Amino acid sequence: MDFTPLEIPHKSEIDGFLAKQRIESSELTFLSMYIWRKALNTRFSVISGCLVITTRDNLNPPSLRFPLGDGKKKEAIEASCDYFLSKGFRPRFYGLTKGMAQELEAMFPGKFEIGPTRDYFDYVYSVERMITLSGKDLHGKRNHVNRFKEIYDYEYLPITQGDTKEITSQYDIWLSERDEQPDRYLLAERESIEDVLNNLDKLGCRGAKLYANGRLCAFTIGERLNDNTAAIRIEKADTKVRGAYAAINQMFLENEWSGFEYVNREDDFGVPGLRRAKKSYHPVFMVEKYKAILRGGEKQ
Repeated sequence: MDFTPLEIPHKSEIDGFLAKQRIESSELTFLSMYIWRKALNTRFSVISGCLVITTRDNLNPPSLRFPLGDGKKKEAIEASCDYFLSKGFRPRFYGLTKGMAQELEAMFPGKFEIGPTRDYFDYVYSVERMITLSGKDLHGKRNHVNRFKEIYDYEYLPITQGDTKEITSQYDIWLSERDEQPDRYLLAERESIEDVLNNLDKLGCRGAKLYANGRLCAFTIGERLNDNTAAIRIEKADTKVRGAYAAINQMFLENEWSGFEYVNREDDFGVPGLRRAKKSYHPVFMVEKYKAILRGGEKQ
C-alpha cells in the first residue's frame, strides 16, 4: 500500500472523490489539504475505490481521515487499519464529522473509542449578517469597519497571479513585528501562502487585498465549500491598522461571496484569543469534529 505526497497535479483526481458527497467540513477540500500538506505531511492513497488521506503532525503518531468517494468504505478502513498496525501504530481517525463518526460506529460497533475534538469544530456564519453586520451583537464589528473607512483612504482589489511578491514581502514584515517567534505551523502556512498565490488559477480559489493610505494592510483567500457555503482559508492583516481584519472580512464576503448563504471560517485550534474572536461574530452553527482510535493493543 503506497501513500503519495499530495501536490497540485493530484487536484483533479482528489476533486473527483470529493465531488461524490456533500462537503461540510472545512478540512475536506483540496485547497485546505494543500495549504497544510507540509506541516502535516499529507499523503493519500486510493483503496477499495475510496480516497484515503493520512497525515502525521511532527513526531505524533500518523492519523487517517474517513474514506471519501463511493467505493467500499468498510474495506478501505480495514485495509488502512491493517497497514498502520503492521507499521506499529494504533489506527486513529481525526476530522470525522458527526455523520462520519456515526457511520464508523455502525460499521464497526464498539471497535473504536470515539469522542469530540472541540478545538477543531468549524465556525459557520450567515454571509448576509457578516456583510451587513446588523444587530446589537455585531454593533462593535460594524463600528470597526465604519471607523476603518473613515480613517483611511482605502482600496479593495482582487488578488491576481502577479501579486505574490508584494503580498509575501509585506506578510514577512508583519511576522517579523510579532512579539513571539512564529511556530512551525505559522511558518509552514507562510510557505503555503506563497504556493497558493503562485497557483491561483490551478487551485480555483479567490483572493483579495486591501490598502490603507496606499499601503497593503490585509489580504485573504477563500473558496467554494459546497452549494451554499464559502470557506475562508487565509486571512492576514497588519494589526497596527485599526479595523483592517474586520474590513477585509466584510469586504471579501460582500464582493466575492454574497451569493452564498453561509461562510465557514474554520476552527480555532484551541487558541484562546482566536476562540474569542470567532465567537464574537456569533456563528449560526458549528460543524462538529470527532476522533476515533481503535480499541485494544499496546501500539502508539
